[in-house]
Amino acid sequence: MQPSDFRVPTKRPYLLRELRSQLPSADDRVRSISGHDPTEYEAVADALYRVFVTARNLAPTRNTTNCATHPNGPIDPEPPQGWGRCLFCNSNRRIGNPQARSGGPVSASQYDVPPPPYTYEILYNRMRQINDAVYELALCSPDDAFGVVADLMHGAFIIARELSRPRSTSKCRVHPGAPIDPDAPGGPQCLFCSTAANKRARAVPPPQIRDRVRHPARRRYTP
Repeated sequence: MQPSDFRVPTKRPYLLRELRSQLPSADDRVRSISGHDPTEYEAVADALYRVFVTARNLAPTRNTTNCATHPNGPIDPEPPQGWGRCLFCNSNRRIGNPQARSGGPVSASQYDVPPPPYTYEILYNRMRQINDAVYELALCSPDDAFGVVADLMHGAFIIARELSRPRSTSKCRVHPGAPIDPDAPGGPQCLFCSTAANKRARAVPPPQIRDRVRHPARRRYTP
């Protein structure tokens, strides 16, 4: 392709300017985290997702979740077996919303999902990579360069989203923020699941109706 044949996409100047205006604020939120409280990462995850949406609109179109409600939403890094990959729908299913359903496996390309563990240091280094990649962007940059930024932003959002989850060593998918029962049979586990299992074990079985025992007929005494 000759340089004279290149045409800047219509929305690219506006979206690139918006990306560069949103990124510093999100980066400042990451740098201002003072501890390891999951609630500190909630606002960070929201800010990073807004930046990711802008970066996604700059990148080539992808089908990420195969979800009718959130076709371009974030991907769940650990979807349960039989569930879709939409993080929003899976989060609603985890808190007990039976109407939340996402699509099946996706055959199209997906955005980057960094593997665990998820720590603040990994998020901080990811933000440094994003800042360097955005600095190199220009209106005439190839589509692949914008796709790389979208991948990095999606990964940063996933890290912050996972760090914002309630911490629990029980690793219960039904009650991720539940306390732990240290005296549960088989070792420490989710207190809610352990309590439910104990109630089922102590439940009184329903009464059973048995056939009445019939005695043999007595002979009448005749003098």
